[in-house]
Amino acid sequence: MRHVIPRLQAVAFGLVVGTWLAATCSVRTQEPPPSPPDGMEMAHPDMPKMNVEKELARMTKRYGLSESQKAQTRPVLVDINAKVDALSKDSSAEFGERMQRMRAIREEQTSRISAILSDEQRPKYQKDMERKAHDQGDGPPDGPPPGGDQGVGPPPPQGG
Repeated sequence: MRHVIPRLQAVAFGLVVGTWLAATCSVRTQEPPPSPPDGMEMAHPDMPKMNVEKELARMTKRYGLSESQKAQTRPVLVDINAKVDALSKDSSAEFGERMQRMRAIREEQTSRISAILSDEQRPKYQKDMERKAHDQGDGPPDGPPPGGDQGVGPPPPQGG
């Protein structure tokens, strides 16, 4: 009986050390999360933080913003960035509520920037934002994007 107790202790110690080693090794071998899209940094795992200047440069290239549009867009991006940052630091909000508030911030961004864009730039920007919302799970669960299925399928017949 005297020899059984030290053996049980050795086995228990071995199990504890083995479990610790297994946990440590599995944590170190996990892949790092994918890097965020260009112009975005991670403020919270589910809240990307925007680099305003990179986003403004991307938008200028993508939508052909004029100097006036850039000057109007920068404060909007700064304001939206501050709202996203504040939301990411709000630990009192549950995940679902945080996502709902994030969706509202993105809708505000789309609305405010759409008002700055020309009639030629606006559809492309809104389509990009719809795609981004859908990719992030913010879009409608089923069916076509808001505004119907514009741009999907073959073009309508021409002529009469």
